Amino acid sequence: MKFSGVRSRLGLAWAAHLFFIGSCSFAQTATTPPVDPKLFQDLRWRMIGPPRAGRVLPVTGVPGQPETYYFGSVGGGAWKTNDAGRTWDPIFDSQQVASIGAIAVAPSNPNIVYVGSGEADMRSSISAGNGMYKSTDAGKTWSFIGLRDSRQIGRILVDPQNADSVFVAALGYAYGPNSERGVFHSTDGGKNWQRVLFKDENTGAIDLAFEPGNPQVIFAALWQTRRPPWSIYAPSNGPGSGLYRTNDGGQHWEAVTGHGLPSEGPGRIGIAFAPSNPKRVYLNVDAKDGGIYRSDDGGQNWKRVANDRRLWQRGWYFGEITVNPKDADNVFVPNTTSYQSHDGGVTFAAWRGHPGGDDYHELWIDPADPQRMILGCDQGAIVTRNAGTTWSSWYNQPTAQLYHVSVDNRFPYWVYGAQQDSGAVAVPSRGKFHTITAHDWRPIEAGDENGYIAPDPLNPGVVFGGNATRQDLEDEQIQSEPPTLAQIGDFRRTWTLPLVFSPTDPHVLYFGSQVLFRTSNSGASWQAISPDLTREDPDVPANLDAATAADAPKNKRRGVVYTIAPSPVKAGQIWVGTDDGLIQLSHDEGKTWKNVTPPQITAWSKVTHIEASHSEAGTAYLAIDRHRLEDRNPYLYRTRDFGASWQRADRGIPEGSFLNCVREDPARKSLLYACTEQGVYVSFNDGDDWQPLQLNLPNTSVRDLVVHDDDLVIATFGRSFWILDDAAPLRELNSSTAATNVILFRPALTYRIRPGYDQATPTPKDEPQSDNPPTGAILDYYLKETPSGPIRLEIFDASGTMVRSSASNDELFHTKPETVQFTADWIDDSKPLLVEPGMHRFVWDLRAALSQ
Repeated sequence: MKFSGVRSRLGLAWAAHLFFIGSCSFAQTATTPPVDPKLFQDLRWRMIGPPRAGRVLPVTGVPGQPETYYFGSVGGGAWKTNDAGRTWDPIFDSQQVASIGAIAVAPSNPNIVYVGSGEADMRSSISAGNGMYKSTDAGKTWSFIGLRDSRQIGRILVDPQNADSVFVAALGYAYGPNSERGVFHSTDGGKNWQRVLFKDENTGAIDLAFEPGNPQVIFAALWQTRRPPWSIYAPSNGPGSGLYRTNDGGQHWEAVTGHGLPSEGPGRIGIAFAPSNPKRVYLNVDAKDGGIYRSDDGGQNWKRVANDRRLWQRGWYFGEITVNPKDADNVFVPNTTSYQSHDGGVTFAAWRGHPGGDDYHELWIDPADPQRMILGCDQGAIVTRNAGTTWSSWYNQPTAQLYHVSVDNRFPYWVYGAQQDSGAVAVPSRGKFHTITAHDWRPIEAGDENGYIAPDPLNPGVVFGGNATRQDLEDEQIQSEPPTLAQIGDFRRTWTLPLVFSPTDPHVLYFGSQVLFRTSNSGASWQAISPDLTREDPDVPANLDAATAADAPKNKRRGVVYTIAPSPVKAGQIWVGTDDGLIQLSHDEGKTWKNVTPPQITAWSKVTHIEASHSEAGTAYLAIDRHRLEDRNPYLYRTRDFGASWQRADRGIPEGSFLNCVREDPARKSLLYACTEQGVYVSFNDGDDWQPLQLNLPNTSVRDLVVHDDDLVIATFGRSFWILDDAAPLRELNSSTAATNVILFRPALTYRIRPGYDQATPTPKDEPQSDNPPTGAILDYYLKETPSGPIRLEIFDASGTMVRSSASNDELFHTKPETVQFTADWIDDSKPLLVEPGMHRFVWDLRAALSQ
């Protein structure tokens, strides 16, 4: 088998031949769709950062092990450090969930670790879990132990003397009612669960606390709350919220009311006992009369000791409170800043953070050594050994939550996206030296923490972001001139608004609110080119409770334009999708519009993405997300007649993997990629069948994908950016490919790269860094079965002279040339030719054979 005519940036034409040494034989068997994964088994996702961490709620250390800590990312799984936060390792990637709401180490056995999946902070981007997990070997392996339908878990309590006695506070569904919520108890380490406290299907549990020294006494906080499908800052608080107490280990509960507590119904409540004074109890209460409440008699009587709103503002997002194990008057309250009191909660001062708001969530203090702490915040997890004088870094956790991804046309190309809680960022696809480090990536001021980043295709180094702010990355000039809105009245927003360049006219940039805006002069002026494209009255969906329905905005129209898709093949044709469930189409650059919504799409079905075909003007693909209606199924629709008719095209994508985007490969019609809440999928037949393209990618929410030449680039919501380098073999696959005995895939365009090297001290290995792509020409091949003899790959130049060869039975595959003075000048990413069945990747370093 051979392939000729491959090009490289060296200007050299070369050919690769793959053949067998000796005899070989293959059985003739055929496969049926989906495509056999062995045909692309050696493709690998490469994480490129940034290592700037994302949001962390649960944190814990291990008493007696001063270097060991755990944290749970809300979108990146559970992590562990054995060096007090100098480095972190993911320990939960083998599981099919990435959102972590609670972590607890059994005090009587530090090898037993419980994890509750599903963050419980109730922000608009909340990710769901699928129950409880347990490790008996300090996080090396995990077992699922139930409560699959709990979705969001706020707290885990483990009996200090009995590692099998576990209590769980399950908040339940974020968008609808369900019964698996409240407080659950297991007496056998999670094999069986009993619901011991339940209010109703709209009310869940958010916090739990043992009385120190007496695990029979437990306080529990119930919280009735719900997120609506429209954009709103804070979720509702319902009448089911309240404080409860048991004196018999959870068998019987009573509501704790009056005696100094707020008279009007509370929302979220955080609970903390003082270990050094078991009758001292603190509450962080979100209510009309909210604040810090204290009891000095075990909860019989209460007093509001602090009403400073800095301590309990945004109670739906913050609510924790922690007491120094050795000092009952030393109290910590995390919020936009983390606050500390030395007088029993009467006065507080900022302890960690700044007024701009780092957003802190949970603090764990070592019961034996209060100098040791770990703090979870929007920027990750940080550890202190000296009570907060110094902290470990939050730039060593690649758990960034990124909403969208875009790339520019430079070489190496740069990858852009807005990171939740930390601002927008740009990362090169290839670092200047051996790896991608902090030297390479940079912040993007124009992008803020949400929305799109749109690189200008005509001006490398110029980007638009956020609400249409322009930034020149060369001179750092910022031009903030958003579209004029006087002609449409109120400017409706959601957390991410689309910002998209036209593929047929690179001067044109579109921006969406409830109308579509257009500029053709780099944002100097904007024109509204549509009426309000949203639903006139989407009404209130049935999954909301009465409190949330009553909290709906007065205006009936609440939707926005959520996705914009200009046609790559027909100038002036624009598809638009709204977050309240409409698809609109214009054929004349916005002069007229037609509603082409499929009849199956009801109100508040968010159109997360529309992909206009790269080959046919009438073809488009819709990604629909209905999880805010408590429908977690994937919905992908396809039209081939400009929206006159639509067909479902999502077979093979499972329930729970609701869709965030769909993309068509520009180089091959009918090759599609889907970003879902639980990974990446690929279709080789125009959406008729789908199969995972997960490979080595950890389970995480994938929010966006772009195809750049032969690479696939994704934005994850919890594990930063990843690139599938040279995914071109996917373009050659179909349902019958696996019947072929041997395939040498068409190589991608190759660049000769001289790896740089640090002139000074190299980057230490324990500093965060990501791999560069392979250095050399990538040659992929497929073997249906193991051949009976060795195989050889030979590479020829344009004149037919062989410049390099390798065989599967070579004893020494490659040696470092003697002429190389620096190791950095010679990097071999290759491995020997493999003969096992399936697809394999071989990297030629673009060097000729060494002279003998």
